[in-house]
Amino acid sequence: MVDILFVQDYFERMIGIMQISAVLKQHGFTTDVVVGSRDAVLKKTRQVKPKIIGFYCTTGFHHRALSTAAELKRRHGDGILTVMGGPHPTFVPSVLEADGVDIICRGEGEYAMLELLQALHGGDDYCAIQNLHVKKGDGLQRNGIRPPCDLDALPFPDRDIYRNIDFIYNQGRQEVMVGRGCPFHCSFCANQAFTELYDGLGSYHRLRTVSHVMDELVEIKQKYRPSCFFFHDDNFAVQKDFCSELLAAYGKKIAIPFACLLRADLVTFQLVKLLKESGCYAVYFGIESGDRHLRQQLLRKEISDEEICHCANLLRQQKIPYFTFNMVGLPGERLAEVWKTVELNTRVQPAWAWFSIYQTLPKTELAERAFKQEIVDAIDVAAADANFHESSTALRQQGDGRKIIRLKNWANVMIKLRIATLVVKKIFLHLPLDAAYSWMDRILYYFSYYARLDVGASWLRKIRSAFFLIRHSDAFGSHSKPAKRQS
Repeated sequence: MVDILFVQDYFERMIGIMQISAVLKQHGFTTDVVVGSRDAVLKKTRQVKPKIIGFYCTTGFHHRALSTAAELKRRHGDGILTVMGGPHPTFVPSVLEADGVDIICRGEGEYAMLELLQALHGGDDYCAIQNLHVKKGDGLQRNGIRPPCDLDALPFPDRDIYRNIDFIYNQGRQEVMVGRGCPFHCSFCANQAFTELYDGLGSYHRLRTVSHVMDELVEIKQKYRPSCFFFHDDNFAVQKDFCSELLAAYGKKIAIPFACLLRADLVTFQLVKLLKESGCYAVYFGIESGDRHLRQQLLRKEISDEEICHCANLLRQQKIPYFTFNMVGLPGERLAEVWKTVELNTRVQPAWAWFSIYQTLPKTELAERAFKQEIVDAIDVAAADANFHESSTALRQQGDGRKIIRLKNWANVMIKLRIATLVVKKIFLHLPLDAAYSWMDRILYYFSYYARLDVGASWLRKIRSAFFLIRHSDAFGSHSKPAKRQS
C-alpha cells in the first residue's frame, strides 16, 4: 500500500510530480506513479492500493483524467481520495464539481499535499488547507493560495519514483529546472495567469541559487550517470549574471552535454560563446509566428525578425544546433500568414522547426480575446486536440483549416528542401491525405528531433524508443515538447 499514486499522461519525467514526491518522502510518506491509459491506472490502483490518487492535469488531457477519476470512485467509493492538480484545475477550479473529483490543488502543490497527507494520517480535518478546494458534504470549500515556496528549501526532485518505468527511468537525458515562472507576458502563455494567482503573495518568477542547482546536478551525475542534461526553464538566460555564474560552474564541475531554452532577443555573442564552452549541444527558441504583426501585437512577443535571425546566426557560428517553436491556427490567422512562418524558418534554417496548433488555454489573454471575438464558443481544448498537433476548435470552423494543418505537416520538408514548396502549394495542400501527412510529420519529428534529445543513446535504443513512442503516441502530449506552455 502507498500513500499516494500520481497519474500523468506523458511518458516523460514530470518535475512537478518528482518535486512533490520528494517532499512527501522526506516526511515519511510513500509514493508511486503510473502513466497512460485508464486501464493502466485501474490496474496500478489494484496493485498498490493508494490512499490518494493524484492526477496531474493539463487542459485537453483533463477529459481523460475526469473519466478515470469517475471510474475509480465508482469502483472504490470513499476508499480512495481523488486529487487533481496542475494547470487545468488551477485555472478551471469548477472542475471540482465533476463526478469523481474530491479535491483540487491550485498552484504549487508541495506543501498542500504534505499537509493533506499529514491530516489523513492523523485523522484530522483537511478542508481548510491552503491551495486546496474540497468537496465538503453537499458543498464546496474553497481555500486561498499560500505564498510561493522557497525553492532552495525543497529537497531535490525524486527521480527514483520512475524506477519501475523503464522508458523514463533509463533515459540518458535528465531534466532540471533552475527556477519557476517567467517575467514576460506573452498572450498565449499561462505564466501571466500564474503571476496574477500569486499577486500580493510574492513573486511567482524566481530562481534557485547557483550553489543549490549545482548540488543537484552533481548528485544526479554521481547517482544516475546521465548522458546529458536538459534545462526545462522557459528562459534559461533571463538573468544574465545568474546564467553566467551557473554556466561557468557547470563547465568546471559537470562537463557533460546540456540543452536549454532561450529567448531570441536575449541571446548575445558572449552568451553563445559561454554556452559552447560549457558543453551546450542544443538550443530552443520561439519564433511563434513569421508574421511580425501577429507575433508582436497578437502574441505580445515583442521580438523582431532581425533579432530572430541574429540569434540563429550566433548559434550557427558556434556550431550549436538550434530548434524553433512555432504555432499555427492563431485567432484570425490566414493561410498566407502561416506561409510567412514557414518562410522565416526557411531563412533561419533550424535543425527542426516545431509546429503546433494553437489551442485556447484557460486564463490566457489570447484565449479570452478569441472567445470575445466569437472565434471559439468556449475556452477549452477538446480531447481529440489534446496533443496540439491534429486540429483545434477554431480550425474546424475555418474554411482554410485543413490546408493550414496540411501546411504545418509539410513545413519541415519545405524548410529543408525549398524545391518542395511549389509542389506542396500546388498539389499537396489540396489533396485530402491528412492521415498520411500526419504520419510523415511524426516520423520526421522523431528522427530529426526526438532522437536527438538523448545524446549518447545507441541507435538500438533510439529505434526501440521510436516504436515505443508510436505505440503510445496518445500519451506523449504535445509530441513530448520539452517545455509545456501551460505548465
